[in-house]
Amino acid sequence: MKTLMVLLLLLLGIVPAQGVPDCDQPDCPIVVDAQDGPVHERADDYSAVVKLRNGAAKQNVEVAYKFVDGTAKLGEDYKAAPNGTVTIKAGQTSARIPYTVLRVDGQQKQFYLQITAVKPGEIGKAVGVFTIGGKR
Repeated sequence: MKTLMVLLLLLLGIVPAQGVPDCDQPDCPIVVDAQDGPVHERADDYSAVVKLRNGAAKQNVEVAYKFVDGTAKLGEDYKAAPNGTVTIKAGQTSARIPYTVLRVDGQQKQFYLQITAVKPGEIGKAVGVFTIGGKR
């Protein structure tokens, strides 16, 4: 029955594509996912997003994170606090972590945001991928 309701709501455009949680509040676990970023076409200020999977929490959720170099290098291609903690406040569903793209050239480069701890709760999708420039 729940599946039929979700499908009906999706068809009517009332529920976003990710659907509804697989559990009923307040029994849903607190799970935090790192969201992938867009392809950055220009140097500018941006925000990485960490998001609760099962809707707004009833309490503050602390998310520890770190930025990890890939082909993009911290200090050369992007600037951010290498690690830190952000709070998803009670009643909210996400939090933003600022970073700056310093340069964009013809070569596609990537860096990552890794969630290292969630209190209270657990890590869902642990790594968000961020891409700077390049040809698609």
